[in-house]
Amino acid sequence: MLKKIIKIQTKGMVTIPIEFREKLGIEPNSLLEAKIVDNGVFFAKVEYNAPKVNLYSDEEIKEWMIADKIDEKTAKKLAKILK
Repeated sequence: MLKKIIKIQTKGMVTIPIEFREKLGIEPNSLLEAKIVDNGVFFAKVEYNAPKVNLYSDEEIKEWMIADKIDEKTAKKLAKILK
């Protein structure tokens, strides 16, 4: 079991020893969960998979707007219903 004494820095910051970070795969910007247990603090690595983001061109967006456009008669009916 890895064990080390670490010092609390200004504003409560702590440095996780390199051996711990390497073993757990903790890299810059990794997320950790912190919770109070008995007489200490427990940290656990949080796995987060960011959702995939699709990027669309201005041309694709224009095409969708044209395809989604409703005729004037339908627009008037909707306006009347929504009033």
